[in-house]
Amino acid sequence: MRKKLVFLQKAGSTDILMSLLLNGGKMYFSELQDAIGKGSISTLNTRILELKNHGLLLDEQEEKFGGRRYFWLTEKGKRVAEHLKEIEKQL
Repeated sequence: MRKKLVFLQKAGSTDILMSLLLNGGKMYFSELQDAIGKGSISTLNTRILELKNHGLLLDEQEEKFGGRRYFWLTEKGKRVAEHLKEIEKQL
């Protein structure tokens, strides 16, 4: 497999993308954690960082409510997630 795609094979990567796509908007860290239902906080943070580094995900930390972080897909992330959704339909 091409090196550029290896990060998508790691546990939780596609789950994060699909959860954000299906939610249709922003999700808080705890919501993502509940949605994917697996892995540690450390692993989820690592996957989020990888997705951000590949330009698929953005995040922002709120100043209120204890500084919660929320996440959303970039346009590129939406396209990748849509492709994953189509692939899933074919299986």
